[in-house]
Amino acid sequence: MNKDLAEITPTLAANMYHDPSDKMLEIYKEHDFNACYPLLTESKTRSEGVTLISNYISQYTSKQLPTLLLDFNQLFIGPGKMKVPLWGSYYLSEDNLLCGPSTQKLQERIDALGIKLSTSDGDNQPVDHISLVLQLVEFVLNEGKTLELKVILGEHLAVWGYRVAELIIEHAKTDFYLGWGLLLKDYLDVLIESNGIIMKECHLWG
Repeated sequence: MNKDLAEITPTLAANMYHDPSDKMLEIYKEHDFNACYPLLTESKTRSEGVTLISNYISQYTSKQLPTLLLDFNQLFIGPGKMKVPLWGSYYLSEDNLLCGPSTQKLQERIDALGIKLSTSDGDNQPVDHISLVLQLVEFVLNEGKTLELKVILGEHLAVWGYRVAELIIEHAKTDFYLGWGLLLKDYLDVLIESNGIIMKECHLWG
C-alpha cells in the first residue's frame, strides 16, 4: 500500500502547485486516468474523484484552459484572498501567520533526516507548503521510515491536510479540481489508516 501511496504523492503535490496547462492535460489524456490512478481504496470518495477527473480529461479542449486557470488561481493563488491556503502554519496560527513554531518543528524533522526539500522551479516556499510536505512524505514512504512517517503525519500533514481537502471540495469551480480535492481526502484516509497514525489534536484557525 505504501508503494502505491508513494507513487501518487508527486501527482497530488503537482496539481496543487503548478498552473494547469494544455501540455499537462494532454499528458493525462494520453492515458486512461481511471486505470492509471492506484486503487488505494474502493471508497465512494475515491470513485467520485477519479470519475470527475477522468470525465473532465476526456472532454477537455484548449478552450477550457482559461476557466481551469481561473479555478486554480482562485483556489491557491489569488487575486484577493486565496480560498485554499496551502501552508500548515496558516491553519495552526491564530493570526494565520506563516513560518511559525509548527514550521520550525517541521524543519527540525527535515534536518534530522539530512535532506533538503525544494520546489521544481526553485521557488522559495516555506517547508510546510503542502507540496513540500508531500515530497517529505514520499521520501519517508520510499525509505520505509515508519517512525518518521508517523511523526510527520500525526503532528503535521494529517492535522491540517484534511482542512485543505475540505476547502478544495467546497470552493472548486471545475470538476478537475473538485476531483483532486476528493482524491487528497482519500489519500489521507488511506495513509493514516494503513500506517496506524494517531493525529495530534490541534485547533485550526483557517
